[in-house]
Amino acid sequence: MGYRHLCFLLILPLLLLGSGCSEGDLERTQARSKLALQGTFITESPDEIRFPVKVLFAIDCSLSMGDEINGQLAGSDPYFLRIEAVRNFINEYNSNENTSFEVMLWNNDVFSRTRTADGHGGFTKDPAEINRVLDGAYNDTMTDYLGTLDAVYGDIARDIRNTDDEENLIRTKYIVVFLSDGMSNVQGGRQPDADIWNGASDIAEMVEESGVGGFNFHTFLLLGMFPPTSEGQQAQSLAEATLEGMADRGNGQFRRFDNAESVDFINIVDMRLTVEYKIKYLLAYNFNVRPGVELVHVDSDGDGLPDEEEVLYGSDPNLADSDGDGLGDYFEVKMSSPGHELDPLVQDSPCDLAPGGVWPDTDDDGLTDCEEYVKGTNRRIVDTDRDGIPDGIEFLTGTNPLEVQYTTDSDFDGSEDWLEVQRHTNVLSNDPKIRERYSYNYDIVDNGLVPIEQGSSMPSYVREYNFHISNIDIMDTAGFEDEEGVVLRPEGDNRLRFYVAEVPEDNPDSPPVFRMAEIVVNMNDEGRNIVLTPADFELMP
Repeated sequence: MGYRHLCFLLILPLLLLGSGCSEGDLERTQARSKLALQGTFITESPDEIRFPVKVLFAIDCSLSMGDEINGQLAGSDPYFLRIEAVRNFINEYNSNENTSFEVMLWNNDVFSRTRTADGHGGFTKDPAEINRVLDGAYNDTMTDYLGTLDAVYGDIARDIRNTDDEENLIRTKYIVVFLSDGMSNVQGGRQPDADIWNGASDIAEMVEESGVGGFNFHTFLLLGMFPPTSEGQQAQSLAEATLEGMADRGNGQFRRFDNAESVDFINIVDMRLTVEYKIKYLLAYNFNVRPGVELVHVDSDGDGLPDEEEVLYGSDPNLADSDGDGLGDYFEVKMSSPGHELDPLVQDSPCDLAPGGVWPDTDDDGLTDCEEYVKGTNRRIVDTDRDGIPDGIEFLTGTNPLEVQYTTDSDFDGSEDWLEVQRHTNVLSNDPKIRERYSYNYDIVDNGLVPIEQGSSMPSYVREYNFHISNIDIMDTAGFEDEEGVVLRPEGDNRLRFYVAEVPEDNPDSPPVFRMAEIVVNMNDEGRNIVLTPADFELMP
């Protein structure tokens, strides 16, 4: 599908106010340059596998699948092409860290299955364990549907019990792929459909009651053993009815394969946990503009300390971390207290420098891993308290990254902190005129669901939003050169980030998924248009 571009419109200068005041008017004013940002954003695609997906293959290996008769191979799949189809499917998806697989081979009983580390049948990503089972496939004896369903129930139930992370369970999808070439057939004859269907229903109900995010029980009939006689067609109809009834009760699909050569599960088995996302929080932030009590201030290095305050503390306005100890200048100033002094000019952090010589920011939230250690936030999660605001932004703006900001109003001005953060105003300044003058203005329009092209017949939709953000200040930052005169930051550069936090509509309290676009705008680029496509919004860790 085509996407509308994101356009950042730079307007320089938009407003010029004289510094000073007039009689009866004691408000301080300043010269301002502003930009507006507008465009389109689309939510996450359900085709992306970001949550656990566990696929259990229950593959019929009864004698009718293949046998040697009078020196000739006969049966519906004597060359084990169905096994290769399973192998191909696993090879296609096993590179995704969120997928795992169980292979269960059965005839008169389940004679082989993949094992977990504790020795029980279960899901794995280990190619050696998967191939151990696939390479050992053979055809023999009867076709026991009921025993196989009991084994499927037991392995999935055990896996659910062993899941420690309930939030992962809410987003986990289980898929069963059950393939046979005929009716059930055990000692004593055919097993009743009612019992088989109840077995499929029991699995589906158990998974649903466990709070799992999704479950599909797909069934497949491999043709080839049904002769074109009335008896053969009747037997095929009975097998189809059995398998179709299982799929109906397991929220799955029933399909036929005309022959072993046509067995292919890729693009048939839907690996997606279809989740519609909505925007929880949307935030534009200029790191080089610091909102004050009456005015906005230039922060050339974007560390949270305005340039004039860096002079007071003796720190370098061009370096976010003047002493290079993994704790930024503003961080050390703000986290200092009696008995716990941190000096932005002394290497006094409790952390060791990484082997590469760079202080890491694992989740790219604006706080180094060392700062997250000191503050107590999670270095692997962009938004520790899950309120939609990245930890680094919360720290810079004066809110608590360990406390949800939905109702907090630090300056008691009637505007909650989350709204002041979004509008880039000072959460500690109770002045309605300041908020009116410097607030970012957001206009968001929900265009509804739109289809996306994703290479198969399975429909996929994303939600589309139009937005317009205006009154964004940019300032004349100081340039920065290294000792050899190489320009590291041109004079007038402003670094902006645009964050979008998304959550599943059916689980809005889950950890947000973040996408972020970063741009640099220079004060001297008058009239410049910056165009971004959805591909420019990177998925954050």
